[in-house]
Formats: sequence, structure tokens, C-alpha cells
Amino acid sequence: MLIALINESTLVSNADCNTMAAACQIQLNLHVAPAWNQKAPTITFYADKTKVPGYAWVVNMLDNSTQAGALGYHSLDNDLVDAFIFAQPVLSNGGTTMVFDPKNPSQYTVSATTSHEICEMFGDRFANGFSVGTQISQGNLYAQELCDPVENDSYPITVNGVEIAVSNFIFPSWLNPEAVPSKNMPFDYMKKLSAPYTMDAGGYMIVASLSNEGQVTSEHIFSESVPQWKRDYVKSELYRR
Repeated sequence: MLIALINESTLVSNADCNTMAAACQIQLNLHVAPAWNQKAPTITFYADKTKVPGYAWVVNMLDNSTQAGALGYHSLDNDLVDAFIFAQPVLSNGGTTMVFDPKNPSQYTVSATTSHEICEMFGDRFANGFSVGTQISQGNLYAQELCDPVENDSYPITVNGVEIAVSNFIFPSWLNPEAVPSKNMPFDYMKKLSAPYTMDAGGYMIVASLSNEGQVTSEHIFSESVPQWKRDYVKSELYRR
């Protein structure tokens, strides 16, 4: 699996994108892939997008989205797995490009958004995975998104002596409706959560319900601390996350 990062943003440099790709590669190699008992993909920055192989999954670094406030999403478009990262909403709402701030680990960064989407491409490549949760009687299905429940938590990956912010992510135990905390923890890398199907401050979950008539409806459940500008970006399509 090859994930190609390309840069069409005027706000983020090619050098920064190359560093973000390196940080995400380390995170996938050492943390995410082992936690999910899978092999890590190769993550490469391409300064020339015409050099990207046709089989690669592409992460597009852009300035803005067509939807106000969007930070990023991944999707399946015309049988192509891709993702889009938007730098301007992060930078215009108090965020930074990529340097981790230990005094403010919840600070929005373009690098953590990039990490978020790459982790979720890895964990839910077709953006259609759901898990039956703890409220089975209500028909709740939880989107199998690795970073949404803990997306406001970041931690550092060191690249060339610089600490780069990457996103926290959930473990497979988070998807276990019968998990016993004392036996199945941790539920996420940073050990913020104490039960499956829960979220940390600043996180959210996509929850779908199947009616007796076979109709699927979905909603986004936010923690109280998620700011309105960020809530506004969440897309209604189930295949875009």
C-alpha cells in the first residue's frame, strides 16, 4: 500500500509536507499498524504530482474546502481512495503548521489533521466500516474511524530533531461492545478513554441507525467542547468522513 501526499497549498511548504509524511510514517510503523496487527503502508511526499503512481492512495494538501471550516476528510471517489487536508481553517483558528506544543497538546495543527486522515485511510479504506455498539437494542452502528473519538488529542513524533504533532487514535478494543476496562484497556494510544464507544473532550463519533424498514440514518455526536466552527465542517455523506 502506497499513500502519496501532494501539496497544492500556498500556506504549507513542500519541506513541511515532507516532514509530515515522515512523521506519519513513523507513527504508522511504530504505533498504529502494530496496535491493529497490520502492516504499515508506505507514506511518501511527491513534490511533482505527475510522478505519483496510479495505484497510490492520494492525500491532497489544499488551502480551503468548498465547505466552510472543513479541516479534512477521506473518502472513496470513483473507486479511488483519497483524502483532503485543508490548511487555512486550522491556521485561521489559532492552529499551527506542525510543531507539537507540550503546553497545549490540544492545539490544532495541519500535521495532526494529516495524521488523522492517513490513520483513518489505513483503518477504514473505503470509509464504510461500522461496528455494532453497546446500544444494540437501539440499532446503533458506530463508524470505524480511528481518530474521530480522540481527534483533539495529539502527541509528538520527532523528525530531524523537531517534535511534530500527530493525532491520537483508538485501539481495536474500542470496537469491542463486551470489553471489560480492567482486561481490555487501553482503548486508545494516549490512554484517554476508559470504555469502548466513548470519546474524549474535543472528539466526536458518527453513529448510524438501521430502522425496521431497512432505512439508514446517521448523526454526528460531539463532545461539548467541540467549537461550532468545527462542527460546521462535518459532512452528511456516510462515505466521507
